[in-house]
Amino acid sequence: MKGNILIVDDTPANLHLLSNMLTEQGYKVRSVINGHMALTATHAAPPDLILLDVNMPDMNGYEVCQSLKGDDQTRHIPIIFISALSEVEDKVRAFTIGGVDYIAKPFQLEEVLARVQTHLALRQLQEELQQANEALEQRVAQRTAELVQLNAALERFVPREFLGFLGKNSITQVELGDQVQAEMTILFSDIRDFTPRSERLTPQQNFFFVNDYLGCVGPIIRQHHGLIDKYLGDGVMALFPGAADDAVLAAIAMQREVASHNCRLLERDEEPISIGVGLHTGRMMLGIIGEEQRWQGTVISDAVNLADRLEDLTKVYGVSIVVSEQTLARLHNPAQFNCRFLDRAQVKGKRELIPVFEILEGDPDTMALKLQTKPAFEAGLHLFYDRKFAEASVRFNQVIEHNPADKAARLYLQRAARFMVQGVPADWDGAGLPEDMWPAMQQD
Repeated sequence: MKGNILIVDDTPANLHLLSNMLTEQGYKVRSVINGHMALTATHAAPPDLILLDVNMPDMNGYEVCQSLKGDDQTRHIPIIFISALSEVEDKVRAFTIGGVDYIAKPFQLEEVLARVQTHLALRQLQEELQQANEALEQRVAQRTAELVQLNAALERFVPREFLGFLGKNSITQVELGDQVQAEMTILFSDIRDFTPRSERLTPQQNFFFVNDYLGCVGPIIRQHHGLIDKYLGDGVMALFPGAADDAVLAAIAMQREVASHNCRLLERDEEPISIGVGLHTGRMMLGIIGEEQRWQGTVISDAVNLADRLEDLTKVYGVSIVVSEQTLARLHNPAQFNCRFLDRAQVKGKRELIPVFEILEGDPDTMALKLQTKPAFEAGLHLFYDRKFAEASVRFNQVIEHNPADKAARLYLQRAARFMVQGVPADWDGAGLPEDMWPAMQQD
């Protein structure tokens, strides 16, 4: 069947003539004698094309056309007007309201047939084009969804914030060697005693354990405007481009989250964990390094190494959060934190002594005791650096009497005792971390 045609004409002779001709050509034909019947027939079974007379009683052809073109279900059906009206304004009106062609009566059958064939062919092409467009839109929507998923996946490896630092909107814009300098606060953290714990777990259990932990602390870092630069096994390196306060608050929140995480571990009959956090603020270069087949976003700076060393110091002093003097100096609101000076530490790879401080909010269980003993601890430090080791020992003993778990006070007692027995080295510059204590720092 070539097509379905509806003929609308109030003259039976015209209906008979057109119907016979089109039927002989293989078309399926329906005939109606007025506009109301035309609307009913069209909605009941939409035809592929309508041959429409103009002059009809009750509802003329123009009104029928306007009604059909106003309905989304029938507006795309091509309408050829066949009318005895031959004035230009009649034809213009027909085209204006949506007709595709106009044939004047008396008509020639060959002309009608040719125009019917043409418009049915155009109709078929339009339908094919519409189907192709719909298929294309579907593929575009599918591809767009795939690209959204791909971008979301890529952002898990190269965060959008990292691209933003480089002035890029998309990972496709990144080039090898792109870099920018900025001052940020670097956060390093890791799980204490992770190596012996991991040796008791299967590889699968190790991955679950680490991901379970990272799933807790990762969102905390982002909530405090931090960017996770990389995961280092059980460790995390994060960057805070805003105020140093963000980094300190994130470190405190991480410790609180670990406390909540430990409750869940205990419910599963698993050992609780503890983490150390080191913070340092300094200038660094962020950029893309690698070679043609393998690129990586990274941060290069001595400040990064120092932040890593400060995290190591949390194990030496038995504290939860260690920050550098530079980080304290960059705080917008230092009064919101309680801290105490720990040491002028000689960290690995640095010649100069590094003043380091403990953020007491990192360990809420001991914070009250450390605030209570802070005057004695600071007095002991002044005496220690003045080489008055006996007097310093008295002060540190006072701290330990109130807070036996204060490892920093015990370390100073040990140092003072050694200096009183062995004497002070001629080149002692006040460094509170003798070289023979480094092995303890290298333990996981």
